[in-house]
Amino acid sequence: MRTLTPGTGLLLCSLGCSDYNFAKGAGTVGGGVDTGAAPDIRVDPGSIALEGVCGVDETELVVANVGSAPLDVTGATTDGAGWTVDTAALPVTLDPGGSFELPLSAGVGTATIHVESTDPHQPVVSIPVSASGDAAPSITLTSPTEGAIFPAGGGTFAATVSDPEDAPTDLEVVWTSDVDGVLGQSYADASGAVSTRTALATPGTHTVTAQVVDRCGNTAEAAVGVCQDAGYTSDELDIASWHFEGSASWDSTNNWLELTPVTPNVVGSAFATDATVGGDNVEIRFHFYIGDGTGADGISLTALDSDRMTGFLGGSGCGLGYGGDAPCTAGPALPGWSIEVDTYYNGDADPTSADHVMFTFDGDVDNAVLWAELPEMEDTGWHEMVVTVADPRVRVEIDGVVYLDDSVSGHFAFPAYVGFTAGTGGETNQHLIESLEVTESVCGG
Repeated sequence: MRTLTPGTGLLLCSLGCSDYNFAKGAGTVGGGVDTGAAPDIRVDPGSIALEGVCGVDETELVVANVGSAPLDVTGATTDGAGWTVDTAALPVTLDPGGSFELPLSAGVGTATIHVESTDPHQPVVSIPVSASGDAAPSITLTSPTEGAIFPAGGGTFAATVSDPEDAPTDLEVVWTSDVDGVLGQSYADASGAVSTRTALATPGTHTVTAQVVDRCGNTAEAAVGVCQDAGYTSDELDIASWHFEGSASWDSTNNWLELTPVTPNVVGSAFATDATVGGDNVEIRFHFYIGDGTGADGISLTALDSDRMTGFLGGSGCGLGYGGDAPCTAGPALPGWSIEVDTYYNGDADPTSADHVMFTFDGDVDNAVLWAELPEMEDTGWHEMVVTVADPRVRVEIDGVVYLDDSVSGHFAFPAYVGFTAGTGGETNQHLIESLEVTESVCGG
C-alpha cells in the first residue's frame, strides 16, 4: 500500500485541476494530458480572377482541414456583385486531412466570399473574387470596296475577324443583304480570314453586312455597298426552260450545248427563255467550239426580239440558223441582232472568204453592219468570246483580241432572249457552246 505525505494529495489535486482547466478546448486525451490538437482551416485558391465570363461560370473553393482536430465549416456568405455561393452542403464537419468543394457561381462583378468555421485562430476566411465579361469580337471587311459592281454571276465578300477570348475558327460570320436578307454563313480559318461567294438574287444596289458572332453571342458588324448587274450564268439556268429546235440539244454528260453534230445539212438553235435582257445594254460571255468535220458552216449569238419574234429558228445554209433575206438561204430571218462566226465562204453573202465575225440586224446575212476577218476557228480548240452592246456601240472580243468595236445605227432597245444558232450544209462541223454568262448592266458602271 502506497503512503502519501500529508498534503501531497492536495498538492497533486490542485496541480491536476489547474492543468485541465488550462487545456480545455485546446485538445486533451484521457487523464487530462494536453495534446495541443486544434482544427486549422485552409481555403484554396486564396483569390479568384476570371476573364471572358460568358453569362455565368461555375467554379469552386476547396475548403480543407489541415489541423489535428475536427473542423466544423458552419457557413459561407457573399458581399459584392455578380457572385453567389452554394451553401446547400453546410454545415459540414471535416476530420483532419479532410476537404470538400464549395460551389461558386461567377457572374460579372467583384465580391468577397466569407467562409465561417470553428478554427479558433481564423473563424472567418475572406476570399476576394472578380470576373470580367466576354469581350466582343472585331471584324474588318477586306473586299469588295465600297461601290463595287458585281456581274450577274455575283462576287466574293471577304473579311478578317478576331476575338480576345475565342479562337478564329470558333467565330461565325453571317452575311446579310438589306434587299435579299441572309446570304449565308461561314466560319473563319485559323488566321481569321473568312469569305463567301454569292450571287445576289435581286439586281441593283445592296448594303451587305457581315456580322461576326462569338461563343457568347457577342457581335460586331461591318457593311459595304455594292451593285449587281442583272443576268444569269449557264450554271444557274434550268435547261428545261431552254427552247431547242432543229439539231440542237443539251449534252448532259459534258454540260454543253450541241448546236449541230457532225452531220451535213442540219441547223439548230437554243434560246434561254426563262428571262429576257435588254438588247441595248448587255454583256455576253461564252466559249465556243467549231470542228471535227469537213468545214462548215458557223455559229451565231443572237439577241432575239421577244416582241417581234414568230419562231426560234432561222434559215439554213448561209443563214446559220438565224438569217434570211439572202439568195443563199430561204430564211426566215430572226428579229433582233446577231453576231456570227462564219467558217464557210458564201460568195453571194459573205464580205470575205476568210473565217470572219460579223454583226447584223434582223438576220440580214448579206448586209454586214460590222465585220472583221478571224484566224482559223475550226479544229483549234475552245475559244472565248465576249460581246458588249451598249447602244449604239458594239464590241466583240475573241480570245482576248478585240475584232469589232464601233458605234452603229439600228434598233437595240428590245427585250431579248439570248441564244445560239448554227448550221451545216454539204460540209460538216460540230458546233458547241459552254460557260455562258449574260450580264445586263443596271449599275451604270
